[in-house]
Amino acid sequence: MNETLTTILRRRSVRVYRPDAVAQVELDRMLEAGRYAPSAMNQQPWHFTAIRNPELLLKLEESCKSAFLESNVEALREVAKQEGFSVFYHAPLMVIISGDPGAIAAQYDCTLAMENTMLAAASLGIGSCWTHAVMMFHATEKGKAIFRELGVIFPEGYQPYAAAVFGWPAEPYPEAPPKNADCVTIMD
Repeated sequence: MNETLTTILRRRSVRVYRPDAVAQVELDRMLEAGRYAPSAMNQQPWHFTAIRNPELLLKLEESCKSAFLESNVEALREVAKQEGFSVFYHAPLMVIISGDPGAIAAQYDCTLAMENTMLAAASLGIGSCWTHAVMMFHATEKGKAIFRELGVIFPEGYQPYAAAVFGWPAEPYPEAPPKNADCVTIMD
């Protein structure tokens, strides 16, 4: 198996991080990989916002957690009530990819860019975890206001489509859960 396939198959959602920062050189490599993702008609409608400020991450996390507690979804309320629950798993870095909703396929393009970013991180030994809570929270008026209050501002008219946290794993990667083998149809 080649290096690319090994990285893809090894990548896992990491939920326990060391506090060590991701160095600028590694962040630059991850973001470059994200920018090389495919996009519809090569529009590249994305903007990458990397948040490393621990106080800002904590404030954003507290806001997302409060949205979980106020959610209409019982599963989100229950998980947020758990002692020690951390929406961002205490990761030292978050990347939010926002996009121009007027682009042909902004949501898909930004998601592809995040996958490239996450795979690049895995290739460097950096863990990651998708954090949909950011988009859920930003979709509310309260969320938009808090993002502005905190100074997390996207380019004019852009909206967040993908977010993930990154950092050095504090534990070995978990085993891969079983994968559904019955989800493929090959038509020769």
